[in-house]
Amino acid sequence: MAGSLETASRPELVARRVGQPTVEALTPARYKVQFTASVELHDKLERLASLLRPEVGGGDIAGAIDFAVTLALQRLEARRFGKTAEPRKTLATTDLPKTTRAIPAAVRRAVHERDGGRCRFVDEHGRRCSERHRLEFHHRHPFGLGGNHSPGNISLLCREHNRLLAEHDYGKAAMRRHVSDTRKTAGAPRASRG
Repeated sequence: MAGSLETASRPELVARRVGQPTVEALTPARYKVQFTASVELHDKLERLASLLRPEVGGGDIAGAIDFAVTLALQRLEARRFGKTAEPRKTLATTDLPKTTRAIPAAVRRAVHERDGGRCRFVDEHGRRCSERHRLEFHHRHPFGLGGNHSPGNISLLCREHNRLLAEHDYGKAAMRRHVSDTRKTAGAPRASRG
């Protein structure tokens, strides 16, 4: 009851809690995360916590969320950056295809590790970009202009710096056309496989 009285006396908290999730540092190692969930998500969380009772102990929802997020990150990072505990190929045994834009997993893994999972762009003052999200692989010598998939030719860049360097390599007009074409293709209905 005290929580509701405190919230009622502070209307700014009501607006923040209703519309937006909050993440609040409690200590350097602990955070309070608060958000509004649908009935479906609530049911999924309870089912997950119940199934994970032996792994996380006591059916703790925070433990279940941590377990699920860790598993999702492992899968997504394996697909995106080639990160896996037991890689099928090493960098030395990987072919570097010249006909496809697909960067081999061993190269993605090596570049991600070398660049520390962060944008590698350095400005004119020697400051490195600190972005760790929305990372993309950038060919220093563009693939479209004959560049290869070797780790020495590829680096991680955030979306903004990748676009900036692509404009430098191909020109602003070409990049505007590319973005426009990509948006048109993304909005077009997909052909059925039959």
